[in-house]
Amino acid sequence: MKHRKNRFTALGLTVLSLCTAGACLTSCAEKPVKSSVSAPIIAAEADESIKAPVFSAESGFYDNDLELTITAGKGMTIYYTLDGSDPVSSGTKYEGAVSLSDRSSEPDILSANTDVAVQANPPGTPVDKAVVVRAAAVDSKGAHSPIAVGTYFIGFNRKKAYYRDTRIISLTVDEADLFDYDRGIFVLGSTYDKWKNSDEYDYATPEWSIPANYTMRGRDWEREAAMQIFEGGSLKLTQNVGIRVHGGATRSYAQKSMNVYARTVYGAPKLEYDLFSGRVRNDTDKLPVTEFDSFILRNGGNDAFFTRFRDKLAQELVADRDFLKQGMEPCIVFINGEFWGHYEITEKTDAACIKEHFGVPKKNVCIIKKEALDEGTEEGFAEFQELRDWIRSTDFSNGKAYEELCSKVDMKGFMEYVSAEIYINNSNWGKSNMAVWKAMEPDAALPYADGRWRFIMYDADYSSGIYGEVLPEDDSFGALMDSDCFLADLFNGALKNEDFRQQFRSTFREMAEKDFGSKRVDSRIDELSDEYRYMTVDTFERFWSSWTADAEWIYNEEVERLRSFYDKRYDSIMKYLDLHIPASEKKDTE
Repeated sequence: MKHRKNRFTALGLTVLSLCTAGACLTSCAEKPVKSSVSAPIIAAEADESIKAPVFSAESGFYDNDLELTITAGKGMTIYYTLDGSDPVSSGTKYEGAVSLSDRSSEPDILSANTDVAVQANPPGTPVDKAVVVRAAAVDSKGAHSPIAVGTYFIGFNRKKAYYRDTRIISLTVDEADLFDYDRGIFVLGSTYDKWKNSDEYDYATPEWSIPANYTMRGRDWEREAAMQIFEGGSLKLTQNVGIRVHGGATRSYAQKSMNVYARTVYGAPKLEYDLFSGRVRNDTDKLPVTEFDSFILRNGGNDAFFTRFRDKLAQELVADRDFLKQGMEPCIVFINGEFWGHYEITEKTDAACIKEHFGVPKKNVCIIKKEALDEGTEEGFAEFQELRDWIRSTDFSNGKAYEELCSKVDMKGFMEYVSAEIYINNSNWGKSNMAVWKAMEPDAALPYADGRWRFIMYDADYSSGIYGEVLPEDDSFGALMDSDCFLADLFNGALKNEDFRQQFRSTFREMAEKDFGSKRVDSRIDELSDEYRYMTVDTFERFWSSWTADAEWIYNEEVERLRSFYDKRYDSIMKYLDLHIPASEKKDTE
């Protein structure tokens, strides 16, 4: 992912934390005081035969203060926390009901951390807060139950309307898993200090290339969290998941994108929920996709400091085209009860996604991203390399050669995919952020398992006027055609065939006039800018406190920059279409 340092670089994006039902009754305006009764030696692992404590009120939104009681089986001692920490290792003994009230005026805890980026500012004022209750039941021998979690949004009826209108995801995580010097996945941490004290240290290294805990990848840097999803003020899902930091350059932002994983080890191998409100549907029976291995909580990527819906707009405008796009849905995230800002629930483009959309088994899927094997077998990657070599050495002006190409590649989908990426002027595309997939073993029962390579659009945020440098006047045709990458080889090779040239011209014209029609784009920008405005402004203020006076002005300016790009794009790009792919002497198909 590309990145440009500018006035917005230090802004951090955040997440809404999810919690399960439960709470206790000491005032949540204060941290619970440790009981004078010594805790027994407690086993490290939960005993599944011991039932978790039960809370007297379900997680959710409450207009007024709440008295919460916690109950467990006979002979059990209950330990609880109100700050998201582990009640087994650091809990307070439960001795009576706990009073829950709006904590928003209390000092920030997690949000006060400034080790999350090279440049990071704590919020200028305390962030909105929910109360997170975690509790475990312990028997006389020290065995303990699974941990119960509850998240309570007290008095949020007096706060911003988007809390009622927007999905909320609450994540409850051990604070050390995010912010510990050695193991915390959100911080510069020991990884940064080791680099800074090594021979590899270079003062001129840009922020997005600096080694840090948050740049680390893999299962070793995945942490368990309790996730709860709320819609319309009601709890819809509670599930333990794994989280990792997601992204490339944007890992350096104070607000981290996150991959969220369902795993058997956390309690369930799938996340069974309609994350995209019915808008993501499979290709077989057109029913909503409601089962996921994982998804992304995305901070907006390169658009994090601007509109935060640029990528969504681009992919929505071509939703009916014959290549895979990412589903997206806005949400607000809280972590351990603290406001973590707007995120975009974003579909992962992986083999599980292919299976859910097209029915192709994951083991039969090969995915190439950035011209490297992403998922699948080395055999599949070898086929991709052989295809590229063949394309480079073949003259597709020959009709039979082009027919063979069409048997290997979905050329209709390719025309639509290239047209979309060129029109939006995606400047982080070509070799970067390119993806193709195929079914290794054809299956006649599945239309998309025909063995042809097909295309995936993802990460379209570095486009459409961003940074004031991705301009509507840019020649995106020339940029692609002059590139050294697979997509350029395929496009330049196919352009030697007259049928492809005219079909491409027709496709591009149709998409420019229909998919990217000015009234359609203007209307959708109006809708999205209204939907995202206040949650985006509050996210700016949460992670870039110096913007407090200007946050809404900045947002409005960036929305108009986006609108201006689309207003001007048609006339410029159509001139470049005629320059690079002129109409034949035959009638140009319109």
